[in-house]
Amino acid sequence: MYQLTHDPDIIKCTRTGAFIPRGHWMWRDYETWILAGNAPSPAPPPYPAGSTEHLYLLRRQAEQWMCEYVQTLGHTSMESCCSYISSVISGLSCEARAMVAWRDAVNLALTNLTIASPEDAQTWEQIRQRLPQPETFDWLCGTSNSGPPERGSAGI
Repeated sequence: MYQLTHDPDIIKCTRTGAFIPRGHWMWRDYETWILAGNAPSPAPPPYPAGSTEHLYLLRRQAEQWMCEYVQTLGHTSMESCCSYISSVISGLSCEARAMVAWRDAVNLALTNLTIASPEDAQTWEQIRQRLPQPETFDWLCGTSNSGPPERGSAGI
C-alpha cells in the first residue's frame, strides 16, 4: 500500500499515487500501517532500468560492496588488494587474483543483467543476490574449500 521514496521524509501511497510528507495527517496512517506489521515497497531506481545511468549506478554500488568485502580481509581498497597480484607473499597474491576474478565476474554479470533488465532485478538489493558472491572464489589458492582467509592463515 506504500512505497519508499529517495527522500526519507516522503512516502508514496500506491493505492492513490499520493506523495505524503512527514508531518502530514496521512503520515499517521502510514505509521499505523507499519506498526501493524506491514512493510513498504522499496524505492524505485533513480534511473530507468537498462539505461546507461542505471548501469553506472549499479557499478558504483557493486564497487562499494566489493571494497567493503576486501576491507574485511585487511585491505584498504579493491585497488590495494589487486596491487598484490605479483606479490611474493602467497596469501596476498591469492587474494589479489581472487579479487580480480570476482571484480571481472561481477562487472560481466552486471552488464548482462542491465541488458536483459528482468523485472525482478531492478534494485541493488535484487541485483546483488544475482551477482557472483565472494565465497565462490578461491581466496586461498586451493588450500581450503571455502571462503576468505583469516589473517595469518595463507602466508600473510
